[in-house]
Amino acid sequence: MNIEEKKFFAFRKTFPAYSQCIYMNHAAVSPLSQNVKNSLINYWRNRSHIPVDIYPSIMDTLEEFKEMICKLIHAKNSDEIAIIPNTSSGLNIVASGLKWKKGDRIILNTMEFPANVYPFMNLEKRGIIIDWVKPVNGKIQVKDIESLVTNKTRLLSISFVQFINGFKADLEAIGKLCKQKGIWFVVDGIQGVGAIPIDVMKCNIDAFVSGGHKWLMWPMGTGFLYTNKKLLSNIQPTYAGWLSVKNSWDFFDYKLNFLDTAEKFQPGTLNFMGLVAAHKMLSIFLELKIENIFHRILSLTDILIHGINNLSIKIITPEHKSIRSGIISIEVPDPEKIFDELYANHIFAALREGIIRFSIHCTNTTEDIEKVLRCLKEITKRNIK
Repeated sequence: MNIEEKKFFAFRKTFPAYSQCIYMNHAAVSPLSQNVKNSLINYWRNRSHIPVDIYPSIMDTLEEFKEMICKLIHAKNSDEIAIIPNTSSGLNIVASGLKWKKGDRIILNTMEFPANVYPFMNLEKRGIIIDWVKPVNGKIQVKDIESLVTNKTRLLSISFVQFINGFKADLEAIGKLCKQKGIWFVVDGIQGVGAIPIDVMKCNIDAFVSGGHKWLMWPMGTGFLYTNKKLLSNIQPTYAGWLSVKNSWDFFDYKLNFLDTAEKFQPGTLNFMGLVAAHKMLSIFLELKIENIFHRILSLTDILIHGINNLSIKIITPEHKSIRSGIISIEVPDPEKIFDELYANHIFAALREGIIRFSIHCTNTTEDIEKVLRCLKEITKRNIK
């Protein structure tokens, strides 16, 4: 076992869930680490004893957390980061905050999770038109996106990784196209960030949104929104709070002058309890390095793909490494029955739209993969004729 493997093994041991089952459902929600528990207990201790009000120290933690998010996604500075409760909140901030004209067009695709659809469909009542890219063999082609671009196209939104089959979009190529055409480029990052390296500047991404409870292993209700300076200045908040304005501590000033930073999207008190736990987890992720995490995930998914192919089970995940993530999805007869049998064998995957989805993180092991393959072999022997 090399040094990197030892680090991942030690990290794995901080999660009680992994000693109880084979957990491969990180694309839904990740288990919580003992590190999270310790952070929450420490927060409780500080808030339950004098001085109780620990706002100044929490604000220091918040600023450090935003700087860490910048390192995670290679953003320029923390002024471009807002802390939000979930992906849907961030996408709604972008969709509702831009100035739209009747007849403006938005490009989406038909593989998206609804969180990256409904905020934009909600604009149709204002005369906005949605153009839909259809996947080809489970992939979104850049040329198919380009074919839909018109002089009325204002925005394109796409997931970093598709939740059903794990297809990883070519964000750099899409970002280049959007920049050339003068289109806002928005990315729903929740199925990729934490597991796959991302550089928002290199990819010309205008807005990157993610909740943290999946691959980042943060508590639910924690997430972030990145908006570059150009997009930030074009978004007018549709709801206001005392902390979204300048001179917010001058309580009776009553001037609705929004901040010039992404903090204008933080109208009130944040989920500080979740934030301190997320801060701890992100520090560990940055120490492990996302590049190393992704390399491990790809190595583990290589083993799973090879084994599933040997069982003659249909894989619907695009298998080439350049477009792959930690999600491996399979299509089988009677998926509900096979899913239930996996669960009965203490293998936690997901069943989505008749597809069985395994989502593998750096905390999984080759032994996990081997057990899944042995179980699939026995199950399919009984169920697939």
